[in-house]
Parts: sequence; C-alpha cells; structure tokens
Amino acid sequence: MLIGFTFKNFMSFYDESTFSMRSSGDTKFRELNTFPTIAGDLTKSALIFGANASGKTNFIEAIACMKSIVLADLNLQSAMLADILSFVYSDASKHMSSSFEVAFIAGGTQYEYGFEILAGEVQKEYLYRKDKRKTEMFRRTSPNFHDIKLSRHMDNVKDLVKNTRRNNLFLYWANGGNSELAMEVCHWFESIQIFDASDSNGLSVTVSYLEKNEDGKLDVLNLIQKADATIRDFNYEITEENEHNEIISKALKKSFANRIRPLKSVELKMTRPYYDENWKLAGDTIIDTRFESAGTKKLFEIAGHLVKALASGAVVFVDEIDAKLHPMLVRFLVMVFNSIDKNPNNAQLICNTHNALLLEEDIRRDQIYFVEKDEYGRSELYALTDFKGVRKDSKLLKQYLVGAFGATPKLQDYFPSKLSQEGACE
Repeated sequence: MLIGFTFKNFMSFYDESTFSMRSSGDTKFRELNTFPTIAGDLTKSALIFGANASGKTNFIEAIACMKSIVLADLNLQSAMLADILSFVYSDASKHMSSSFEVAFIAGGTQYEYGFEILAGEVQKEYLYRKDKRKTEMFRRTSPNFHDIKLSRHMDNVKDLVKNTRRNNLFLYWANGGNSELAMEVCHWFESIQIFDASDSNGLSVTVSYLEKNEDGKLDVLNLIQKADATIRDFNYEITEENEHNEIISKALKKSFANRIRPLKSVELKMTRPYYDENWKLAGDTIIDTRFESAGTKKLFEIAGHLVKALASGAVVFVDEIDAKLHPMLVRFLVMVFNSIDKNPNNAQLICNTHNALLLEEDIRRDQIYFVEKDEYGRSELYALTDFKGVRKDSKLLKQYLVGAFGATPKLQDYFPSKLSQEGACE
C-alpha cells in the first residue's frame, strides 16, 4: 500500500514534489473510497489532471525510475544512476542531487525508504521502519561505504557494507544478503504495477500475468467485455524474437553483447460470433488483433496490471488511462477501485487523465491532484485540498474548466479575447 512519494530534480520537476494517498478528514465517500491502515486512512485511487506536456507522465516516470533502480542488477544499477534525467531546462540542476523517497506498508509494517544521487553517486540512502515509533534501520550519508550505519536489525548484512560501491545502493547488497527488511522493501517495489502509454509491447504484460495466473483469464475477459460485449474469448501466441542479431551486435559494445535477452512477440486473437446469410448465429470466428479497435487493444494492455493489482491488493500506476478509451469505460475502471466488493484487497490506482468529467463522479477532494508547468519549464504537483474554500458540494468540473485550479491549456494566450479584438477594430 502506498502512503506517499516524494521526489526532486527529475525531468521537468525541479523543486521537491510530494504526492500522498493519505485521506483528509472529509467524510464524503469515506466508506467506498478510503480504507483504514496502521498509517491512518488511505485513499483507493488518485487522479492527476493537467494540460498536455505539463509533466503528468514525468510524475509516473519518476516512480518508474525509482523502481527500476532499486530492482536493477549491480552493473545496470550503476549505469542507471549515472544516467538519471535531472531537470532539463537549467544548468543549475546539474549541481543538485536528484532524490526519491517512498512511504508504504508491506507485511503489516510501515516503511520509509529513499536515496539521493549526484553525478552518478549515492549521496544519501536510508530506511526507516515504524511500529509504535519511527526507527532508523540504516543510514548512509556519503558515497563512501564507511558512512553507512546499520541498526541491530540488520546485523546479518554488516559484512556486506564494505562491498557497497559509490555508485550502488546498499539496499542491493542487503537484499542479496537476505536481510528481511531489505527483501521486504524490494518485494514491495516488485509488486508495483506501472503502465507506460508509450510501451510498444504492452500486450506482453497481460500475457505474462496470464502465464503465471491461469485463473486470471476470466477476470481479464470480463474486463475487456466491458468495452466490447461481442468478444466471447481470446487467445494468444507467443514468439520469441532473439534481439541478438548481426546489426544490433555491431551497434553495441562487445561487453554488452552477452546480456541481450530474447524479446517476446505476442499475437492476440479475439473470438467473436459468426452469422449466416440470414443473420442467424452460425458459430464463432477468430479475429486477428490488427482488426480490433485501438480501444480494445489498449484495454487488454492495461488489463493485466489492473487485474493483478485487484487480486493482490497492490499499487498500479496508469499513464494516460483515458487514451483510446471511452469516458464511461474510464469511469468504470476508477469506480472498480473505489469499491468495496470489487476491490476487497484495497488495491490502489493512481493515474493521470484528461477526462475532466471524472470530477463530477463520486470522487473525494483528497483524490484529486494537478500538474502545471510554469514559464521556466518547471512542473509543479499540487492537490485540490491545497485550495481553500473548496466545499463538498463545489462544482469541481466547472471550476476546473474556467481555470480556478490551474493545470489547463493556456488557450487564451493563442486566441485574442473578444475585448482586444473589438479594440483593434476601432
């Protein structure tokens, strides 16, 4: 369960940005949209609104970046730390550390883990656990392994401290050394589901889920039937395409050639009803994916993420959830998470969207976030609850569309106002 995520100096985000799933004291839709935890009540979903190119995707990229770094192997982790995309519109960011921190619940325990990176080296790294009080499990205050201090709870990996390089996380070694605390943290990161709208091989995620969970096919089928009720079934074929071909081998350094892994190509086929010349049902026909709508394929792409999260009570991030999907279908997906019977394990959905109609649904004010970019290219993440005077019965859609909360396209800068047009004609 995600409590909060804080990051700084990453892509279009220059200043520190904080995102929280903690619920406010608002009683509206509390029974449906929130659930109690040892860290207080948390929300089951959060919606992030903003104009195109405001930084919404970069927010999801930030948590994806942190996950990738934590779970990477030793050499890849070093390469990733050296290649973190700091704020891109100012030289000042090159001299600032990029930081990432998550607060979450795993195994019935509350954790807080974070690190700071500068010039490819780990400047800070820490892990806290909170039972009755917040307790430091380990802390690192410089790239030097001598500056890593462990609590007694991590005595079993104290001999691994000296293995920690300046450009690697100590968490990597602690996890490899079977520290239960480090393993719990890494397992939580593994459980996060992240859908990237630019993923060109998105079908493989759902197929991978189905390969490991045969019983999950019915749930995936039920989900895609919400978009098209005429789909009776689906099947898929997997072909492994060895990426290690002559062209790529020449383009890559020899040291990386043996690390190339085969890619999976997925061919999806839908089963639909087939009719005779009198429009009587004659059986079924198999339709290749290329004849399916973009919306059907998109829903299949995210189905694995959503079904897996709902089954395990995990956290799922979806970039551009409304792309290619009907607004009513997007509403359905959000309401599935904001449900008691359909989300019994309290899975959490965090997504960015342009579907402003969601502001008129059964959404709490603490479930709404905005992202806006200023004239310097800096993205700012802020919550609806930051605004004073927003009541339970406020017309959020209307207020948002007229710019009361910002995070909308600056169309008035392009289209001259009626008043200025009249003045120009005089």
